[in-house]
Amino acid sequence: MKKILLTLTLLASLNSFGQVIESFKKKTSSNAKVRTLILDILRASLYKDYKQEFIFVVNTLNVSNQYAWFEGTAIRKDRREVETDDYDDCCHVEGLLKRSYGKWYIVELEAFSTDIWYEGIWNDYNIPKALFS
Repeated sequence: MKKILLTLTLLASLNSFGQVIESFKKKTSSNAKVRTLILDILRASLYKDYKQEFIFVVNTLNVSNQYAWFEGTAIRKDRREVETDDYDDCCHVEGLLKRSYGKWYIVELEAFSTDIWYEGIWNDYNIPKALFS
């Protein structure tokens, strides 16, 4: 009996920690609200840093219950050339967001970086690596 209870407890705990990861790369009626909210948060942060309005070509937008990972290309909304610093590598953007109390917050965000800054980020935040693929 003790063995059965232990097994049931273990299975229940594993199930509660499971993360369902969904791709929000393409906008659909079921993901439109969350997808737009995440992209708007990223746009606002980039505007603050670069004083340019951006739209994104989304390469990856994976969302779990608690985290979202974005990789994409920033394009100016007015279609003019993106203005960056001399050492920036235009125009890719990557970011990790976290949902807390029903709201999304940026955890890490890099625009126009010259290296793969996020290598191993899944270990830093104890996030399944599958979110990043």
